[in-house]
Formats: sequence, structure tokens, C-alpha cells
Amino acid sequence: MKRSETIQLFAVIKALYPRDEAFKNATKDMVDAWTEMLADIPFDHAKAAIKASVSASPFPPSIAEIRDYATRLNGPRRMTAEEAWGQASEAIRKYGTRVVLKEGTVEKPPEYSDVTVECRVYRAVKPQPKLRQYEAERHCDPDVWKILKDMGYKSVVESENPDVVRGQFMAAWRSHDKEATEARVIGGVLPEFARLLRASEMGLLKD
Repeated sequence: MKRSETIQLFAVIKALYPRDEAFKNATKDMVDAWTEMLADIPFDHAKAAIKASVSASPFPPSIAEIRDYATRLNGPRRMTAEEAWGQASEAIRKYGTRVVLKEGTVEKPPEYSDVTVECRVYRAVKPQPKLRQYEAERHCDPDVWKILKDMGYKSVVESENPDVVRGQFMAAWRSHDKEATEARVIGGVLPEFARLLRASEMGLLKD
């Protein structure tokens, strides 16, 4: 946002939160700080965040809350825990209990060995468990696969308690989703905050 847009944003906040004194008596430093911290956020998204907060809180949203809302508008929709588990369980069902032999879908061609039975030669396929894991990984979103890998893919496949595995996966997904959201939100704030802090320490900012 530009400085002029920050002033417009403050006007929206004052109109929606008439009891709030901070924005009603906003100083130049406050306007400049908000402009710096929301420089990469489109004005329309910040304004939408302010309007969305009215029905959820009696207090104006913070910079972090505005960034959270804006990044959700800007970024791709995240899968829910249920959707992520659906993808993971499908990968387990498809590739967790059998070897995929179709050419072009495995990391390397399956290995064969000739077996002689009653003077007849048969071609047998040697089991390659790693190929199943490779196909499961190709099937999953990278974040879904990371959780399966962290849980231990083989342990997940061989578990006799699917409900427990499901619960553990969904809990891990929610934690991962929260961390990803927080990283997106503060990603644009911390570098600028660090710059302002350095400038303050060097005496470049006026009181």
C-alpha cells in the first residue's frame, strides 16, 4: 500500500470503529509505520480484511491479522485436514500394498529373474517396495507427503490402527498448516521491522 492508501484505510477503520481512539488520533509516525509494514499488501485486500473483522471482533485488526487475511486472498487455497488425509489414504490404498509394474510410472524398470519349473522357464518379477513408495510420493501434494514421510511411510502402511493413524496425520496437518500461515503472515513484516530497528539504532529515525 501507498501512504495515501494507508490514510484511506485509517478512515475506513474510524468509520467502522468509531469508539477507537488510536486511529482517530493517528500520528504521522503511525501512518508511516503501517505503510511500511503493509507495503506489499494490496489496498483492496487490506480494506476487505478490515470489513471482515467487524463481525468477528469489537476491536480493529492488527497488522498481522490484516496480513493473514490478505495472504489467504492472494495465495492458493490450502487443503483442509480432511482433504489432505483423503489424498494420503488414497495413496496408501493404491501404492501401499502392491508393486506398480506399468512402464513409465516407476522410478526404474522392475527387475526380472528367470525361474525354471519342470523344464519350463518363467519370468518372475522381484518385489521392489521402494517403487511403491516412489509412486505414493508422486501421487501426493508435497506437504501431504512430508507428513507421511515424517510419520514413517512404512509404519503408516503396515499399521493395524487406521483410526489412530488418521488422527495423528490430521493433527500434524493442522499444526503444519498453522505454521505455514504464520510464515506467510510474518514473512513481509519481519524484514521491514528489522530494517526499522537498525535505522532506529543508527539514529536515522526521528522521534
